[in-house]
Amino acid sequence: MTHEILITGATGNVGSGVVARLLEHGISPRILVRDPDRVPQHWLDGGPRVDVAVGDFEDAASLDAAMTGVRRVFLTSSDGPDKVAHETAVVDAAHRADVDRIVKLSAMHAEIGSPLPAFDWHGRIEAYLADRGAPHVLLRPAFFMENLLMVAAGVAAGQLAGPVAGQRVAMVAVSDVAASGAAALLAETVRPAYVLTGPEAITFTQVATALTRAIGRQVDFLDLTPEQARPRFAGAGHPDWLVQQLAGVFGLIRAGAFDCVADGVPVLTGSPATSVDQWATSCAAVFSGRAA
Repeated sequence: MTHEILITGATGNVGSGVVARLLEHGISPRILVRDPDRVPQHWLDGGPRVDVAVGDFEDAASLDAAMTGVRRVFLTSSDGPDKVAHETAVVDAAHRADVDRIVKLSAMHAEIGSPLPAFDWHGRIEAYLADRGAPHVLLRPAFFMENLLMVAAGVAAGQLAGPVAGQRVAMVAVSDVAASGAAALLAETVRPAYVLTGPEAITFTQVATALTRAIGRQVDFLDLTPEQARPRFAGAGHPDWLVQQLAGVFGLIRAGAFDCVADGVPVLTGSPATSVDQWATSCAAVFSGRAA
């Protein structure tokens, strides 16, 4: 499968993990990037190595060139108002190239018309894939454990805070999502869609306990009201759509919408999903303030 797999969003959190997993399997994927200087040098040295296709989601010719000889595509891109246009352009290029399978990184609760911008965008892209008749697999991860890194400074000071009303969340590690993406690209047969969660649904108090064990000092959880949380979201310097997204995600958490465990990760990867204790230990330096 040398260069028969194309990864979009290859320098992002999930895309880079998919590339790393494929290289570990001895697969040399092609990666679509706008800036070749952002490609890690170790992806280019030795073997297997990546094949770099320089292009842009808004340049159809560059997408067509990147699709040459490609059979399977991992589809992801940065969140933002251009997401639907960018990813549907890739779908169109894959259709022109008669690609065998598109693995689309979507989201749990993706739905056209969702008040959460990113979930609406994902819903529109999912619908476009179906309408276009492109063979595809949908990966729908739950709340990412890595979202907790946004409040690492607070954890280092001894407090984890969030407006969750005591509800449980089956949060998933980005590394498991990336491993699932690589597996979905390589598998001979796949389901139409996989929901990706952690191994259990846990409260944020349990998360604080895991962080306490990981960093070796007490971390307490403060359950905020939506009114208390709103200025924290708005004051973090995020664009308006992301403030709306974050507030909406926590609204879903308070409604119990992430309190479910699915089998997507173990079915695709053959390994159990990462627990919050394992993940917190791996990120201990960040949460203790010893790393960026």
